[in-house]
Amino acid sequence: MSTPSIQRPRVLSVLLVLLFLCCGSQCYAVPSEAVSRQEHGAAPPGGSAAEGALSPRWRSAIWETIPPEWLGSPTPNTILQAYQENGWTPFFITSTFELAQGAHALLRRAGEAEKEALDPKPLRIEEVRQHVKHLEQARDSASALLPNLSDSIADLSVPSGDQPAAPGSPGIQPVNPAVVKAREERYRNLFRVAVEADVKLAELLVRFSGQMDPFSGEDQVKALSGRIPMSDYLKRLEPRSPHYRPLLNALARYRDLAANTTQQQVRAPSTMRPGESGNAVRDLQKRLRQEDFYRGEITGTFDAATQQAVKRFQAAHQIEPDGAVGQRTREWLNMPFKQKAEMIAHGINLLRQSQTRRSDRYVRINIPQFALEYYKDGQSLSSHRVIVGKASGKKVKVLGKWMRENQTPTLTSNIEQVIINPRWYVSDRIRLELDAQAGSDPQYFARHGYVQMASLYPWGQPRLFQKPGPKNPLGQIKFEFPNPYAVYLHDTNQKSLFQRTRRDFSHGCIRVEKAKHLAHLLLKDDQNPLADKTEPYLSSDRQLFIKLATPVPIIIEYLPVSCNEDGQVIFFGDPYGWLAENANAKG
Repeated sequence: MSTPSIQRPRVLSVLLVLLFLCCGSQCYAVPSEAVSRQEHGAAPPGGSAAEGALSPRWRSAIWETIPPEWLGSPTPNTILQAYQENGWTPFFITSTFELAQGAHALLRRAGEAEKEALDPKPLRIEEVRQHVKHLEQARDSASALLPNLSDSIADLSVPSGDQPAAPGSPGIQPVNPAVVKAREERYRNLFRVAVEADVKLAELLVRFSGQMDPFSGEDQVKALSGRIPMSDYLKRLEPRSPHYRPLLNALARYRDLAANTTQQQVRAPSTMRPGESGNAVRDLQKRLRQEDFYRGEITGTFDAATQQAVKRFQAAHQIEPDGAVGQRTREWLNMPFKQKAEMIAHGINLLRQSQTRRSDRYVRINIPQFALEYYKDGQSLSSHRVIVGKASGKKVKVLGKWMRENQTPTLTSNIEQVIINPRWYVSDRIRLELDAQAGSDPQYFARHGYVQMASLYPWGQPRLFQKPGPKNPLGQIKFEFPNPYAVYLHDTNQKSLFQRTRRDFSHGCIRVEKAKHLAHLLLKDDQNPLADKTEPYLSSDRQLFIKLATPVPIIIEYLPVSCNEDGQVIFFGDPYGWLAENANAKG
């Protein structure tokens, strides 16, 4: 019975040259004896054995199998580092050439990639499964000749159970050279095929980890070398966000709706309101029932139960919950289930790539949600409404990216300073807008607390700042973080705007509700002595700069979906049109 195998060029010639090749700061050493003994069929000495796989012969098999480009990489290779830590023994193959439990766990999890909104194509799972199948076939073939199959045979030239005869010893038959050769060939093939499967499984883990958690590099080495149990590691790859699992459940639900439900369309020439009746209302009730917002009878009458269902639908789609079905509500009602599923999948992937995964304490702003959250030790300590940049404005290219001039950018930085009673330094663009507001009133700027500076705008007028006070649009608190967009987080003197559902009104900076409370939390957690002593300053117009001893990461993101505390998916949509632009760019 022939054993299928995957043919690959040997790299012995490469190893002869690269006996001690350093990749980056990591050195991967293979003894010269390992190469010469490989050619003679003997196992190389040395090397610590990992649990399960014991034979030192694994080392030469691994060195023969690894791609040459790994050795020449300018940066350390994750799998090579892990093999070195693992004593040059396999990660996923046992001493009896079977898959270890970790391999089965990895294959199961990676095999469900689509359920987690991952792209399965780059994982190349079928290729890995083929190598596993070849190992199983090689093992079955070898078992017929080698009943006590194990990698721990000390001398492969001696069949298991046979002992070489001492000179002159009666009754012991000499070893059959043909049997020895056959056994040797089977073992050689087993080691080769087993290592090929092990390398493919290791590559799968790295690819899967890269999609699940782009910041998992160090833990990949630990998982491969056994310092983190595989089941624990695979769980660790999930974001700690409380929104992750509910979004996965929502993804499954909307994919099921897209595949198995004929979506009811809602058509009406104008806004539908309570008290109306007819086929359009009947269609509305059917459509609301499809997403479980309405559970009553299909009556065709826009009654109180239907109105409450509409309000629930609007709240779940960040629409002003007025209970009437206008244009925006109709657009969301008629959005295909497939498109909603894709929006959820996009949100899940952005959640996995979020820089919030790198910190235990941070401020997170989600632009489409118009919300800020302050996290510490993985828990949300405070939530705030925010006002972000307007969706409108002419398109400009900023740092290589096209966006509209008023839009708030996504970024990652660190809040370094809190300013009490900040001055507002007027930018070039806003200065021109103020000129239009001032018109021919020569006292406008003085009356509103503006002060001329010595420096000039590009067109020659003196630059302006506005003194602290009730007319200052920064309010009483400003949070500074370095960034190339010159945006910042601040209080506001127009707090009524926080009551709006859609809150994109600024020129790009972020206005935050309950700014004093947020400042107090940041200062308190920073153990700053001024945390409980800001009131005297707030009651004056004195400007006070408070440096944080430990800057707090701030992450501004653009996630189109999330979940509320009950696990209900909330669709925020695409207020800036960025998702639509990216989809069109991809064709």
